[in-house]
Amino acid sequence: MKNTLITKLSLLALIVAGLAFAQSARAADVQCTFTRDLALGDTGEDIRCLQKYLNGAGYTVATEGVGSPGNETSLYREKTVDAVKKWQTARGISPATGTFGPLSRLSYTKSLVAAATPATPATPTVKPATPATPAVSAQSTQEKNARTRIKAAIESLEDAKKEFNKAEKDDDDTGDAEDLIDEANESLFDAFRAFIEGAYGEAVDYADEARNTADDAQDEIDGDGDSDADEEDAQDAIDEAEDDIDSAEDDISEAEDDGDNVDDAEDLLDEAQDLLDDAEDAFDDEDWDEVIDIVDEINDVLDDIDNELD
Repeated sequence: MKNTLITKLSLLALIVAGLAFAQSARAADVQCTFTRDLALGDTGEDIRCLQKYLNGAGYTVATEGVGSPGNETSLYREKTVDAVKKWQTARGISPATGTFGPLSRLSYTKSLVAAATPATPATPTVKPATPATPAVSAQSTQEKNARTRIKAAIESLEDAKKEFNKAEKDDDDTGDAEDLIDEANESLFDAFRAFIEGAYGEAVDYADEARNTADDAQDEIDGDGDSDADEEDAQDAIDEAEDDIDSAEDDISEAEDDGDNVDDAEDLLDEAQDLLDDAEDAFDDEDWDEVIDIVDEINDVLDDIDNELD
């Protein structure tokens, strides 16, 4: 059984504040695609890419000869294991096993998301003339939505891992929770990859899939306190829906200021707000599953708003 908890990192914090550590320029330029776990004895070109990334990021596989910068190989041997362990320790992945598994792949992909997000420019000493208000960017709206949905998926997956570890500690039945958590990890990895490629709609789909699978994992766990966890998930879903609706309202107002026709978008916003009222009624009735279902409907409506503002 795997007992490793994913280090709690908020995507939103990564995008706003950047990584907590600096990567070298070469490491940022190395972008690998990892579709499998990598361990001692494995071979493949993805291992060569991993070695290039590690060497560029300061976790040198070897200072000279095989595995050194410019001499990376397709072989996952002891030197690669040692370099991965150092990298995992720096990323807060515990225990640092030296195996490049789902948590390592997810952490690597998070670093790519952060690297792909431009830093906030410094405030100029001389205030420039106020530029004309730009039109609402459909891409920026979709990107914001993708970030929000990925953040929600991360939180659900982290909650599922905590519940799983607690249940194992208490010797409670976990059903298929471990397999579902692994599946959610894979979907979240795909969401990050799509986000980096600018496929924001695809990122949203993968993020929602990851979140739903993580929620299923929690349902599989038969430990004490499940009811409280369900209530907490429902409350979190409502809070996130409120934030998303507020964000959509801001986007619509901005589009209206630019002279765009927002009648359909406003109708959809009213629909989303009505659904939010329904979700709050379901919460009062302690029907947590109904809350989650309604919030999923809200997310679909918000996607329609994004399309209307394209």
